Amino acid sequence: MSASSPAARDSDALASAARLAFPAARLDRVEMLAGDASVRRYARLRLAGDAPATVIAMLLPRDTPPGASEEISTLDAPTELPFVSLQRFLARHDVPVPALHFIGEEVLLLEDLGDVPLADAASGPDRDALFAEAADLLARIAALGREPDPSCVAFQQRYDRALIARELDVVCSHGFAPGDDGPARDAQADPELAAALAKLGDRIAAQPVVLMHRDFHAWNLHVDPHGRLRVIDFQDASLGPALYDLASLCTDRDSDRFVDPTLEEMLVRRFGDELAGRGGPTYAGDAARLHADYFDAVAYRTLRVIGRFRFLAIEKGKPGYLRFLPRMARQTRRALEANSDTGLLRVLASRSALFAA
Repeated sequence: MSASSPAARDSDALASAARLAFPAARLDRVEMLAGDASVRRYARLRLAGDAPATVIAMLLPRDTPPGASEEISTLDAPTELPFVSLQRFLARHDVPVPALHFIGEEVLLLEDLGDVPLADAASGPDRDALFAEAADLLARIAALGREPDPSCVAFQQRYDRALIARELDVVCSHGFAPGDDGPARDAQADPELAAALAKLGDRIAAQPVVLMHRDFHAWNLHVDPHGRLRVIDFQDASLGPALYDLASLCTDRDSDRFVDPTLEEMLVRRFGDELAGRGGPTYAGDAARLHADYFDAVAYRTLRVIGRFRFLAIEKGKPGYLRFLPRMARQTRRALEANSDTGLLRVLASRSALFAA
C-alpha cells in the first residue's frame, strides 16, 4: 500500500487528529463503522491513557468544498463547517448533541454515543417514553427559530418554496424514472405530475417557519449509555416548514415497524403543545390545521425520500435503499387519503404501481 493511498491517508489523518486532541493518550485501534447514505465516513478510535476510552471520528469528504452539503441547499459558502456551527449553537441551547473534541481539515473527533439508535431501542418497553422525549427534543429545536442567530449557519438558509421546487424536480426526474437503474428523465417531462406536486409544495411552503433539523428520524437519534436521547447529523439544519421533521420522525424508511397510528397521534399532539409552550408557532385550538399540515408534510417528505433514494441508486450506484420504496409509498397514500387529496393520489397512482391501491 503506497503512502498516498486513500487508506493510508485516512490512517495518517486519524492518528494525527488523535495525537493533537489527546497528547497524553495512545491510539490503540481504529474501527471503521458502517456507512449510511452520506458520503461522510465514520470510525471509532480506541484510546489508552489520558483520554476517553473511545471517540468517533468523522472523516470529511475530500475534493469537496468545505461545508458543502449533499442535500439541496441555499447555503453558498459557509464560513465554517455547518456541523461545527450547529454543534456549538445547539449545545449552547441545551440540545443534547455529541461533544466535539477536535476540529481538523479532514477529521472531526466526537463524543462516542454508543451504537443504539432509537430505531433499535423502539422494540423495547420504553418505546413510547423515548418517542415522547424525541418529540420534546424536536419542539425544543424548532422553537429556537423564533430568535434567529446570525452566527449560526442554519439561519443563513431557508427551506423555502424555491428549494421545495428543486426537491420536487428530483421526485419527477428520479422518483418517476422508467426504472430503478435509470435513466433519469426531464423533470418537466410530465406537466400534469409537476403541477399536482406543485400544489403540495405550495402548502408545505405556507406552513409556519421553525428551525428544522432536516433529517430528524429514529436512526439519527441515539440512546446513550445513560439512557438519554442524543441528536446527531444536524449539519443540514435550516429555517423551514414546521411539521417536516415530525413527519420524518414518524414515517421514515420502515418506521411503521414501531410508530403505529396511536403513537403517531400522541406525537402530533405532543409536538404541537410543546412547540407552543416554548414560544414557537402555535396550533392551539386548531387541531384540524395541525393534522392537515402534518399529513401534508408526510406526503411531501415521503415523496422527497422516494426521489432521493432512487437518485442514490441511479446516480451514485447505491441501490440498497430501494427496498424501502413500497413502505414509503404506502405512507404517501395514507397521508393523501387523510387529507382527502384525491387529485394528487390519482396522478401518482396513474404513474407508478407503487401508489396503486
